[in-house]
Amino acid sequence: MAMDELLNEHEQGERVRSWLQKNAGSLIGGVAVGIAIISGWQWWGNRQHGQQMHDAEQYEALVSDANNDPAKLSAGLGKLKVDSMYGALARMQLAKAQVDAGKPQDALATLRAIQASDSSGLADVINVRIGRLLVETGKPADAVALLSKATSSGALEVVGDAQAKLGKPQDAQATYKRALTTLEVGSPERMIVELKLADVGGAP
Repeated sequence: MAMDELLNEHEQGERVRSWLQKNAGSLIGGVAVGIAIISGWQWWGNRQHGQQMHDAEQYEALVSDANNDPAKLSAGLGKLKVDSMYGALARMQLAKAQVDAGKPQDALATLRAIQASDSSGLADVINVRIGRLLVETGKPADAVALLSKATSSGALEVVGDAQAKLGKPQDAQATYKRALTTLEVGSPERMIVELKLADVGGAP
C-alpha cells in the first residue's frame, strides 16, 4: 500500500499547510501577474475600441464636410493614419473624388499610397480599384499583372476588361465566365458581366 494512503487526515493537512507556507510568495506573485495581464489586456482592448470610435467620428466628419471635394478631403487626411481602416477608407473616398474630378492619375497615386502601407484588411478592394484605373488609363497589362492571382468577381471582371483592351477576346471570355460563377443569378453585377461577355463574343 502506498505511503500517502497510510497518512491520516491530520498528517495530510499538515503537509498542505507546510507546502502553502513555503510557496506562499510564489503563489501570490503568480496571482498578481495573472491579474496584471488580464487588466492590461482589458485596458488595451478598451483603448483600441476607443481609438476606433474616435477614428469613425473623424472619418464621418471629414467625408461630410468635404462633400466630395478632393482638396478638402486631402487636407483632412492627417487626422487619420493611412494604415488604419478609417484612414484607408478616407483615402479611398479621396481617390473616388479625384476620379470624379477627372484626375485618374492622382487617384492612382492615392490608392497606391494606401496599398504600400495597408494593414486595414482592404487590400483586395484597393487592388481592384487600382486595376480598374489602370485599364481606364491605358495600362491593361499592368492591371492583369496586379490581379493575376485574384479570385473575386470584381477582380475577375477587371481582368476580363483588361484582356478585352489587349485584344484577347478568348481570354476575356474565359475570365468573364469565371466571374459569372461567383455571382448570383439575376443580380445587377452578373447582368453587367454578361453584357461584357457578349461584347467579346461569348455567351453566358
